[in-house]
Amino acid sequence: MTLLLLRKKVEKYIPFYVFISLPIGILANDSIPDSAFLDYCKKSDAYLKHSYTDVAYTKTWGSYRRYVSINNKLVVNNSTGVDRFAYLNLSEYISNKIYEIGVKTLKADGTVIELDSSKVFQTKSGDKKLGAINYPIPGVEPGDTIETSFTYREYVKVPEMTDFVNLYAEVPSLNTEYSIKSDPELLVRYKVYNKFPEPEVITNDTLIYCLFKMEKIKGLEENSNTCIPCELPYMYYSMEKRDSEFRKWKDVYNQEFNLITQPVSLDKENSSYYSRWKRNVIGEAKDSSKYHKFTLLHQDVLNNIQMEPPNKDELLKSNGYFLKEKRFNPLGIRRLYRQLLEDLEIEYWAVFARSKRAGKIDPYYIRKGEYDHIFFAYNDEKGVMNLLYPHEAYYKYQINEIPTSIYNTDAVIAKPYLTKKIKKKDRFIGYDLELAVADSVTVNMVKLPGTSSNHNYVKQVFYSNVNLEKKETPVKYRFSMSGGLYTELKAFFELLAQDEEVSDFYDALGEYEGDEDLIEIDTVTKTTFKNVKPFSFAMEAEGTLNGAMSFLTGNMVSISLDKLVQHNQIETEQDTADLNYYLDYGYSDYLMAMFKFPNTIEVLDIDGYNIDFKNDYGEYFFKLELVGKNQVTLQSNYEINREVIPKDEYGHLKKINQLLQEIKNKRIIVKVKDHNSPSN
Repeated sequence: MTLLLLRKKVEKYIPFYVFISLPIGILANDSIPDSAFLDYCKKSDAYLKHSYTDVAYTKTWGSYRRYVSINNKLVVNNSTGVDRFAYLNLSEYISNKIYEIGVKTLKADGTVIELDSSKVFQTKSGDKKLGAINYPIPGVEPGDTIETSFTYREYVKVPEMTDFVNLYAEVPSLNTEYSIKSDPELLVRYKVYNKFPEPEVITNDTLIYCLFKMEKIKGLEENSNTCIPCELPYMYYSMEKRDSEFRKWKDVYNQEFNLITQPVSLDKENSSYYSRWKRNVIGEAKDSSKYHKFTLLHQDVLNNIQMEPPNKDELLKSNGYFLKEKRFNPLGIRRLYRQLLEDLEIEYWAVFARSKRAGKIDPYYIRKGEYDHIFFAYNDEKGVMNLLYPHEAYYKYQINEIPTSIYNTDAVIAKPYLTKKIKKKDRFIGYDLELAVADSVTVNMVKLPGTSSNHNYVKQVFYSNVNLEKKETPVKYRFSMSGGLYTELKAFFELLAQDEEVSDFYDALGEYEGDEDLIEIDTVTKTTFKNVKPFSFAMEAEGTLNGAMSFLTGNMVSISLDKLVQHNQIETEQDTADLNYYLDYGYSDYLMAMFKFPNTIEVLDIDGYNIDFKNDYGEYFFKLELVGKNQVTLQSNYEINREVIPKDEYGHLKKINQLLQEIKNKRIIVKVKDHNSPSN
């Protein structure tokens, strides 16, 4: 691995420089002639003459100040560029920490228009903090240049002095730089990936200065499925105290796993309730295996315990307290699971994982703040590893159910290297508030499981006896979902059910957009649930179909496929893709609809609808047929069977979506024959 430890810092006006020059890497190609790249820039909606980010760390009482200064000079080429980029955009976090700011419009005729920042940074009446800022920059026209310069300041502790850095933007850049400066108490530790350029370094006894830069960088169009760290140059750095040791996995285990999983023993009043609950749930299964006992306890939590966001006033409450209240938060449930595993003497690992689109874990450069998923794993009586993911505020996970964002990703598992039983004082946070400390840990890399498109599916089946007299489409409906789609959809619906504010937002959004539900359910007649992998849910219901069928005349009916055929489609709005698509899983979305009429019918151009298309990345299937003399049956299946769709294969995905859109643009016209007499 490439590590540089910079031990000292130098004065701002040092007399010498040390330059280290390496290849620039992907999408930053020195072989592109300046004139050709400039032509490419001028054909874009906008481009950066330069983009500079300078980060400086200075010591203050008990922590450090971090000053982040950003200076951009953006040339706007056309009216689309004005519409997209003539705004000052600042997050809520940055807007409340602004130290200084200046924004200017440099007109093509030499005139300068300066933004009045006092109008930008105004809080609403009664608000103490600013929200996110999206403020129009005045006077911007095609051919003008926007110069933005601002600095924000924050107070940070050493563990927070880290960052993942890439030098890309949605517009091309002639020159992009990122610098780090610190004082003598700190050193910079970094590692570059995917041919990210090594820095230019300035160092002596009073200053450390690292400058990372790239030139002639193409602009990138990102979407929710792209992943810069998966394929493009980036780097990670952390600031360390000069006398600190390199981080080890035992530090991660002690500082990150123990911190959020170790149970509390301060709450004596409620601690005995935990033992009573455990004894009552196990009941007559007291002689069963420890694994079966754990399954019973876990299932009781799923069935009877409510999840909610954490409350800081309950940070030191025992598991007994929460069991008595019949509610847990994500921190408390981790503590409960750890206590159960240890009480039942089930050996377990801590699992450290990272969301797929945040890039891979590096097990050799043990980094801070990298692991956004920390949970448990244990072997059952058959020696098969089981994953135990703690519940979130609005979602409960089954054993071996994990978030879809970590499907098929590499993870690190770790556990203390012990030769004797854990002492009670090392199992609980007591009055000294000290965490357990492992002297050493054993570590392994594992591949977290995913599921295939055969197991990740949504299926909808509609059956309707069309009522021509009342012009209604009553429907019997079956909905089923499995695998990753089950996890995602169920989590979303549970969020709506429990969070009134979010539910109100989506209700208001639906009213604003004017979308009515395809089906209005009157009665749910049956539900079934499978609680082993792949987890699935099915529902049968009765109701009314809305908007999909129009009664044109007494004997003509139109079925709108745009309304009826609604699939979970991967968007392909651009003509080409700059980056690969990284999906959490492949999946299938299947729909079947059967419309039975009281009379003989004719379907106009019935042979003009059928599609059966497949390629290496998925398929789109549509079939329309007349069953008997009076039933229209249609099937539509949209399937994606890969987790990565390379940018040079983007056309295959686009083709699938084009075929789906062609179907959605159609209407099925049904002619009802002699609708006043019964069908044969």
